[in-house]
Amino acid sequence: MTTVTHRHCREVGYCNRGLRLMAARHGIDWSHFLKFGIDAEALRALGNAMSERAIARAEGESHGQQ
Repeated sequence: MTTVTHRHCREVGYCNRGLRLMAARHGIDWSHFLKFGIDAEALRALGNAMSERAIARAEGESHGQQ
């Protein structure tokens, strides 16, 4: 299981404002996301195409790529 964190999202260039809007739109608890992240598959299931960059970053990191 890969967890996508706030850091992964920031590393691919996403701003907090956009992230907060996306979280609100999809019913994601913002403070929980900041503290624990979100499962990559749960994020992928939302169908948000922009999420794929953050997911790829997190998955790459978990496979030893940077």
